[in-house]
Amino acid sequence: MNRELTKSILTSYLIGAPIGILTIVATILTPMLLTGEGLASISIIAGYGISTIGLVISFLIALWIGGKMAYESAKKEKSLLSISFKYSLIVNLIIWTTFCLITGLASESEKFLMMIPALLALVVCTMITTFTIGLLISYLIKRIINNSDGQKNTVANKT
Repeated sequence: MNRELTKSILTSYLIGAPIGILTIVATILTPMLLTGEGLASISIIAGYGISTIGLVISFLIALWIGGKMAYESAKKEKSLLSISFKYSLIVNLIIWTTFCLITGLASESEKFLMMIPALLALVVCTMITTFTIGLLISYLIKRIINNSDGQKNTVANKT
């Protein structure tokens, strides 16, 4: 694995992992913080506990895949917004598909009904992350590539 790709994947992890994991925790705890009672949060954990664990694990894998994909797109000099959308779509598709699969296997009845929040989250999260975190990660990956290309040109000119 080359140095630029390693830095790109690391950038995906350093920015995406803390924000994503904090978002998951906040989603679980928000009902408790708003109402002062833990029943809603307990319901979320009871209904989606195993699926949430699968989501977190798949999220860490998806950040690697997304970082690699963003690097490859940036190398092809794609637009920043298209890199960000593709990055966000890939990461969200992986995590929410995993979430839905586990929910479908774990729930005994009302499987589709249990998946509706995840399907809505796929659309909403893809749109939001395209213009926020995905855009920042894509921008930084493009800078990594541009800076290393500039350094290669400088070294080539000196010899």
